[in-house]
Amino acid sequence: MVLKRAIPVMISYFFISMAFGVVASKLFDFYSILMSVTVFAGAAQFIAVRMAQENFSIASIILAVLLVNSRHILMCSYISPLHPDLSRFKKAVMAFGITDETFALGISEKSSGSAYQMRLNFLSFTAWVSGTAFGILFGEIIPENFYHVLPFGLTAMFISILVSNARGYSHVIAAIIAGLLSIAIGGGMAVIVSSLAGIIAGSVVERWTGE
Repeated sequence: MVLKRAIPVMISYFFISMAFGVVASKLFDFYSILMSVTVFAGAAQFIAVRMAQENFSIASIILAVLLVNSRHILMCSYISPLHPDLSRFKKAVMAFGITDETFALGISEKSSGSAYQMRLNFLSFTAWVSGTAFGILFGEIIPENFYHVLPFGLTAMFISILVSNARGYSHVIAAIIAGLLSIAIGGGMAVIVSSLAGIIAGSVVERWTGE
């Protein structure tokens, strides 16, 4: 069950992290794998590499990565109460493996328990790290035009997950409000502001419609 649900995420992660491996290896060589192992954050890793290419300070890169990943605070604060049986250490391990996609899939199967989320996180993490390694090792034979379009696959996959999990007007309104605000605001704070606005809008509609 977990593997079946994880396969689309694993395929997307492998190819997108392959693109990361190709780009990052020009700066960090095999240390790019270490970055994927310790950071495990798609957009943030691409941003960090781009900022490193433009000679930003380490402090600026760290701040940018924290801002981009600040949405994980919201996701983990939602998931943590769903698994009261887990110790703090296991919750920390679970939190590390949470991404937009594993969060969306995990909450759609939250009745499956903590083991489901842990396995989903692990499979996705494995695909991400192995894709990075593949990109580093075989990046020279990959056409440049190919790996430049791969990151969009992550966006397309998440939109697909979002649409498939939408249930009722409250979910649809929350998604629309959050999406429009994210586009309008832009920047690192867009994710936090649009997420909160989407949650509020969805809650209001849920109360009105009694869903």
